[in-house]
Amino acid sequence: MPRRPPARKGGWSMKLTGSYALKVALIYAAAGALWIFFSDSAVEQLAGDTALLTTFQTYKGWLFVLASAVLVFWLSWRALGDQEGLIRELRQTAVVFERTHEGVVLTDQRKRIASANPAFERMAGLSQDRLVGRDLAGLHSARHDDRFFADLERSVANRGYWNGEIWNRSADGAERPFLATVTDVGVDRGGNEQYAWIFTDISELKQAQKRLEHLAYYDPLTGLPNRLHLQDQLRRLLAVGRQGEERIAVLFIDLDNFRNVNDSFGHPIGDDLLVMVARRLRGGLPIGAGLAHMGGDEFVIHLSGPDARDGAAACARRTLEAIAEPFVLANRSEVYVSASIGICVSPDDAHSVTELLQFANAAMYQAKRRGRNTWQHFNTSMVQSASKRLQLDARLRHALDAEEFELHYQPIVGANPQYHVCGVEALVRWRSSDGRLVMPTEFIRATEESGLIVPLGDWVLEQACRQAAEWHRGGIEGVPVSVNLSARQFQTGRIAETVEKILERSGLPAGLLTLEITESMLMEQVQAGQDVLRRLRAMGVHISLDDFGTGYSSLSYVKKFDLDTLKIDRSFILDLAGRDSDRDLVAAIISMARCLRLKVVAEGVEELEQLDILTQMDCDSFQGHFFSRALPPGEVPGIVEALGRIRPDVQSSGR
Repeated sequence: MPRRPPARKGGWSMKLTGSYALKVALIYAAAGALWIFFSDSAVEQLAGDTALLTTFQTYKGWLFVLASAVLVFWLSWRALGDQEGLIRELRQTAVVFERTHEGVVLTDQRKRIASANPAFERMAGLSQDRLVGRDLAGLHSARHDDRFFADLERSVANRGYWNGEIWNRSADGAERPFLATVTDVGVDRGGNEQYAWIFTDISELKQAQKRLEHLAYYDPLTGLPNRLHLQDQLRRLLAVGRQGEERIAVLFIDLDNFRNVNDSFGHPIGDDLLVMVARRLRGGLPIGAGLAHMGGDEFVIHLSGPDARDGAAACARRTLEAIAEPFVLANRSEVYVSASIGICVSPDDAHSVTELLQFANAAMYQAKRRGRNTWQHFNTSMVQSASKRLQLDARLRHALDAEEFELHYQPIVGANPQYHVCGVEALVRWRSSDGRLVMPTEFIRATEESGLIVPLGDWVLEQACRQAAEWHRGGIEGVPVSVNLSARQFQTGRIAETVEKILERSGLPAGLLTLEITESMLMEQVQAGQDVLRRLRAMGVHISLDDFGTGYSSLSYVKKFDLDTLKIDRSFILDLAGRDSDRDLVAAIISMARCLRLKVVAEGVEELEQLDILTQMDCDSFQGHFFSRALPPGEVPGIVEALGRIRPDVQSSGR
């Protein structure tokens, strides 16, 4: 059957042209009747003149013929013009029908194909001859049931059209999705109802959608399900578990010190290691367990069953053993990796996806605190601890804004030529809203972990410098103030600029400021530490190495840095009178300091016997409750004056 466009538009054109022609014919008949009537009246008046009558009759006939010819010409011209426009429209419709990329099919009421365009032939893999007369239902996929087509036909009957997604099967058996529109186009010349089916291939769209869904639910690096996919999977498992006795266990895995790999070899090598870890974890999964990559160096294993708790512990042990095997990186380097694992079980510990992951994560951090390379089951005390920590963080932020912190100052006492205050150390205290004075041991670690230590440390430095400048102007001269620097302050890289600005604002001479730093701060960034200390020393600021003996305590490291003072940690002073090893160690530190031309301050001096021993060792200065506790600023001038009157023979007369 030759391909043709729908005939409905042509039917409309013929009907419209016939109506127009009938109207013209009626007008012509009326005009002819009037012509005959008036011409006959004229003939009666000319009846007496035969020659004139004959001439009139002749011209009347010719005029009628001429008028008829003009009318026929006009009608023919209009008809030809309409026909040309109709042919042009039909040709354009045929071109669209032939060349459109959408498959177009005309069917009768029984879905037998009357005509199809080339695009549909390609979609079906069949020629026009094999399509015409074929039941279109035979090309639909078996995935659609009778109810689907009943809804389709009902929509066409009620609304005149249907559109939606439909799957068709080509001649080779392949199934593809199409966006289809079915429209009732009326009856053809034979009175048969016709339907137009338009198919748009959406296979590529489906594939793109599938790729997007994969990107949304799977990690592109490891190919494992991501956090979103894991949450959906856990929701389904929890829904099933509520209907029976199933338990769901979640193992939250975090690689220990993974940052060292990135820092040493770069992130591409680190990514390769993550892929290898994922492969190894996947290979050791128990039957029915799932694995997801949460991002970074975090993975989650989930398993379900009545014995999920015991199974989780066994899985954690196997996981640690698998990860402990060495990994050979792309650069041929061999690295060893460990992990910390937190375990949470539903419904014993948690009842929602959020709680499962949150509590397993809390247990993982507890495993890290226990020394890493182990696993830890969740218990409620972890949540209580985390809750208290959050409350403490909030209170500390409020305290900083409300200026609830204050400084106390503990004297540092020198022994030559007599006991005198040779400096004070600024120690921060927190005057909470209930009036209680909170010691640093209760909040300093929280400020370090939350990052508040940086603004708090800057505040301490500024307040201490202002107070020391005020004492200096008030007549207490030559008493420097010592301020502890945190590792976070040191790591910002701006400490030198901060100190310079604070000294300028406070008016304190740089020589009256001593900054106390720890060995670990310097060891973490040796070169940067040397540069910072060099800049501070160039200003005239003194540098003291705090808690010496508890860190590296390496003579070679101490020599690298430009220091003024070593402070012996209080842990070595505590048993100084009762342990020979402590006395020998303190003596060695003092002797080493002498070789390096460094002054020595002994912290934690609380008894006269300790003071006697340190004095005999020729220790330069002392700090501790034997002389004074940390005092509010207003009491410092008094202790400076009082200690200035104490003679060195105090050790023989008691405190």
